[in-house]
Amino acid sequence: MDETLLTIGGMALAMLIFVVYVAVRDRETGRKIAMLENGIDGVNREIYKLAREVEKIRKEMREELMRMELDQRREGMESVHETVRERLNPLIREIRHLQEEMDDIRLEIQERVEKLDGKVRRVTFAAEHSAPNEQKILQMYADGMDVETIAKQLRLGKGEVELVLKFSQIHA
Repeated sequence: MDETLLTIGGMALAMLIFVVYVAVRDRETGRKIAMLENGIDGVNREIYKLAREVEKIRKEMREELMRMELDQRREGMESVHETVRERLNPLIREIRHLQEEMDDIRLEIQERVEKLDGKVRRVTFAAEHSAPNEQKILQMYADGMDVETIAKQLRLGKGEVELVLKFSQIHA
């Protein structure tokens, strides 16, 4: 009988440690996801800036073309075409460069989103399988209750409540 109780106690302790481990990993993963979201937001801001820059360059190109058309009427067709090519080549190179940067950023965002999606799936699975008492303990502690009151209300041992708080990096 004592052996059975020890075995059950050992299994319960192992399950508790596992649940606490999953909770800690869940929390870490949440922080990492938040960091990735911030990074993605930064990349999106950069994409927006690059798109504005491309639009600005296109506008400049249209204005330059209009100026060149006026020059063409004055100077003749051949000299204007040559001037257009000379003036547009740097702008075209710049646009291609910006498009390459945007493509690189899009690929990076896509990779980050795929990684984030995988992590979210793992976090969701871990959260669905975490102990319900753990969340109650953390909420009650956040509401200002002490360890003894939490243990009494949830009908848990004081040590178990302290362990959950300790593994959640809250020092009671």
